[in-house]
Amino acid sequence: MLRTEANRLQPTDPAHLGVGALLSSEDYREREYVQEQVVEWCRRQVFMSAFGAAADHWNGGRYDEAYTVMSRQLEEMNRIVLGGADRGWFFEEFAQRQQRRMLVAQGLDFFPSGIHKIDEAMHGGLSYGELEVPLAYSGIGKTFYLVQRGFICARQRAKCLHLVLEGGRSMIEDRYEARFAQTMYGNVRRGDFESQDMARMRREYALYHQNLVIRGFADQEAWRVSFEDILAELAELREGSGWVPDLILVDYGDLVHAPGKDERERQKTAFRQLKSLSERQAFRGHRGYAVSAPSQAVRPDKAADEKEHILRPRDVADCYEKVRVADALISLNRTLWEKENRRARVSLGKYRDAEDGVVQRIETDYAHGAFSVLSQPEPPPLPPPPKS
Repeated sequence: MLRTEANRLQPTDPAHLGVGALLSSEDYREREYVQEQVVEWCRRQVFMSAFGAAADHWNGGRYDEAYTVMSRQLEEMNRIVLGGADRGWFFEEFAQRQQRRMLVAQGLDFFPSGIHKIDEAMHGGLSYGELEVPLAYSGIGKTFYLVQRGFICARQRAKCLHLVLEGGRSMIEDRYEARFAQTMYGNVRRGDFESQDMARMRREYALYHQNLVIRGFADQEAWRVSFEDILAELAELREGSGWVPDLILVDYGDLVHAPGKDERERQKTAFRQLKSLSERQAFRGHRGYAVSAPSQAVRPDKAADEKEHILRPRDVADCYEKVRVADALISLNRTLWEKENRRARVSLGKYRDAEDGVVQRIETDYAHGAFSVLSQPEPPPLPPPPKS
């Protein structure tokens, strides 16, 4: 459009010189826009082809084949990218590698959970390009764990996007508020803050400007949030606000709506999409995202919370395939006795880049919106639980 307007200007027009300078300079935003449009066109062609093939199967009564074709082609759509290949000139890129390593040494390349043994085993925490799946029974504290991750990320002066896939965002906002204010969650819900806490919060919030975005999807019909909805949110934040997160919290992963003939296929596809999100390069030089997406564990019986045990990858609900793509599997464990005494156990059941099997006992602090007391590497000992 600028070139078209420039051709209408007379050579003697003073504006012609300025337009010429603009046109002669390289603008990476233009290149990125063109690449995005090309990728979008390719994805639409793949979708049209898949839709036609799936419709033929469906109209012929071959419903399983229709699901399979559509699922396979949707995965293919998500793999379409345009840009430089993952290729490096080893001897020429030593300086770039050193810059990357310095970020690790300075603690700028990972996002700790605040649970010391787990972070230590993960070389400091969750890194760019990694998908973490926290596993727990219902009601153990998966959302509190995510709030703790977002809280620490903001205090690192890194950017966190917390996606609330079911319901509004007010409850999550109140939990973050309780954590930053160090105030009882019940008081926060009533807006009951001490004046000194309010003043401290305002000073602290000014330091963390635009470091945390909480996105609820109550505006969506039936909260059917898909991978495409997540990508659309990332695109809107980047294009509208110039904002790109470092850490993405998906609250929680089992709720991501994906195609498939049954729940197992849908969750398998959803977690593969989340893994591809962690490695997604949004622009030149982008390192991807650190992604944490909790999943539900199968509670074998009502007495499962009475005896101390550790959840393993095999205990995941509905689909084991979703934890196979994860880089890290964290399990949150708590008996009824530990609940009464504000204790829990966190286990690193799987980590691709280091040893696993690490377990740490923690003191929980849900009343203040916190998953664990961050100032305690290990909680003080308690007497053993009563024998049943």
